[in-house]
Amino acid sequence: MHIGQILLVTDLADGHRAYPDPEHSYQVQSEDDPSLDTTVAYVERRGDRLIARGNNGHDYAVSGFDRFELRRVRNWLRR
Repeated sequence: MHIGQILLVTDLADGHRAYPDPEHSYQVQSEDDPSLDTTVAYVERRGDRLIARGNNGHDYAVSGFDRFELRRVRNWLRR
């Protein structure tokens, strides 16, 4: 499953992961911390929450209360 296919927390089984599709990458951003801007390696369901693993090695809740924004970015083909 790809991250873009997740509409609800229950779209993933507990402990399962979704990865970016080849055409997009995802970034975690925060209004409270504008310096936070990391690319997402995968999104994993943990109980009733979706957690994004940043390429910086940190985990970020992307569902529920006090969540971070998950932003999709188009990967343009390089020549």
